[in-house]
Amino acid sequence: MTHDPQPVDYTRPFRIDAPVGNNAFAYGMRGASPSLWVPARRRGPLAGVERGREVVFEDVDEHGVLHSCTGLAHIVEGEWAGVPAIVMDNHNHAFYFWCEAMAEGLIEPGATLVHLDQHRDTRVPPHPPGAALTQAEAFQYTNFVLNVGNYIVPAQQIGIVGDALFVTGEAGLGDRRFAGRRNTILNVDLDFFAPELASIDFDRVRRFVDAHLPTASLVTIATSPFFIEQDRAIAYLFRLLAGSSGRA
Repeated sequence: MTHDPQPVDYTRPFRIDAPVGNNAFAYGMRGASPSLWVPARRRGPLAGVERGREVVFEDVDEHGVLHSCTGLAHIVEGEWAGVPAIVMDNHNHAFYFWCEAMAEGLIEPGATLVHLDQHRDTRVPPHPPGAALTQAEAFQYTNFVLNVGNYIVPAQQIGIVGDALFVTGEAGLGDRRFAGRRNTILNVDLDFFAPELASIDFDRVRRFVDAHLPTASLVTIATSPFFIEQDRAIAYLFRLLAGSSGRA
């Protein structure tokens, strides 16, 4: 398979070889030529999400142990209860798809962000994006500047995201202040179902999602390989898909 050495979109898979974006994590501890795989996007039902074989994220844990994490076979673009939805492995890809959605008129500037994730993902990237990004520029910025922890702030800086609700644990699941609001991005990280959060009632999570899904303009979902084993993440994705009716 031939890969574009200078990719401009997600049409084909590619590798990140330089110490940038997600590949900058633990770069000096990962051998002579660290690189990460980025899968291509594919249109199809979300039930077709499947685990891939390539390492898409590597980092050391709090004990200094290196973890090489495989991600998804494809970024899958489909619908969830009639709402456009995209499932990715590393969460920074959401920035590109938010830019794309705004360019296509799917969302309007100042969209409300409902962020269900055990992390806030609001670190500040090394430099802000340009004020008027082309899609090619958004792609470059997403993959070669941003990482899984810093993609929300730039979306706020360029006006994609306005109001935001951050739900990082069970206490936030009762917050419905934006339920029913239009022009909303429902942004779900499946690491919310990681073993360390296993005490959270799944049905409460599903009710929270079902309260926001019917009026969402876009859903972005990450499987976050470093934070949750991918088979577990995909299993919880399918549970959510099976249980959501699209009605609050």
